[in-house]
Amino acid sequence: MKTIAYLVLSFSLISSSALADTVLKISGAPATSNAITEKAESNGLSNVELDSKQTFDVVSGGSKLGTLVQGRGWKRDIHPVCFVAWSTNNKDVDFFKSTIGVDDWETADCDKIDAVGLISKPEESDTKIAVFYSVDTRGQASHNYVIFGLRNKNELFYDSRTTARFENSYVNTISELRKKYRVE
Repeated sequence: MKTIAYLVLSFSLISSSALADTVLKISGAPATSNAITEKAESNGLSNVELDSKQTFDVVSGGSKLGTLVQGRGWKRDIHPVCFVAWSTNNKDVDFFKSTIGVDDWETADCDKIDAVGLISKPEESDTKIAVFYSVDTRGQASHNYVIFGLRNKNELFYDSRTTARFENSYVNTISELRKKYRVE
């Protein structure tokens, strides 16, 4: 009887943790590179480069949810802008967002994508993904980040509320942001 109870308990722990585990796996050059480049160009960017070192497959419970692609281009050939793209089928671009260099970050130049990482709380239903950048603002080098979420398993969205919540928090790494996010 103890053996059966142990097996049932072990199986339930393994099953729930396998389903809850979301990881980033290095993807390399995305199959959607032409579609992403076209999307970036239609958003006013030129000289578009995809960063294969910061491109990841998002995998949950052993199933690939999609590919998160980081890239950089130039606005009017003088202003470097970073962006994020998401594809769930390796053909189409399901989500595209220019980040550092436009909108809330239009006064900053995007020097490079530093890191991508998960910051979600274990009990959270939406996965949270942070992207860290090296930026240059009027000659001052610093770091900035943008936070994205996944809802319904594979719908990527820009999480403006969580991004704004940590504005001026002076975190410089994914691990620092993860710690701050998980205690709030």
